[in-house]
Amino acid sequence: MSEETVFLDTNIFMYAAGAPHPYKEACLRILADMEAGILSAAINTEVLQELLYRYSHIRLAAKGIQLCREILNYPLTVLPVTKADIHLAIALFEAHHTQGLKPRDAIHAATMQNNNLSLLMSADRDFEVLDFIIRKDPLAYP
Repeated sequence: MSEETVFLDTNIFMYAAGAPHPYKEACLRILADMEAGILSAAINTEVLQELLYRYSHIRLAAKGIQLCREILNYPLTVLPVTKADIHLAIALFEAHHTQGLKPRDAIHAATMQNNNLSLLMSADRDFEVLDFIIRKDPLAYP
């Protein structure tokens, strides 16, 4: 990986914290490299909200709370989701929802664009409809 800051999608944390899965080991390596200072990473507040929502929805709220606390201990940048991000997310979603872009992913993409980030680590291919994002699959890491 380069010195460029990579935006970590929510699924990186979910696969790392979850049951055995083909993505689990790759996501654990990504987090270990971030913790060791080898990988510069960022998320936005929506990633944390998404984790809390998902774990609450599957009746594992305590796990979601603990995971978010652990994430906040990592040396990463936590970007706010601003009004400008939401305006851009709406426009991105409007333009690309028929191609599979999801609303939360539009928010991540907008935050990335407004913070001059282009590199994304994610298992989700729906980001590939956006020409300003370079998606790296966790299985291809490093």
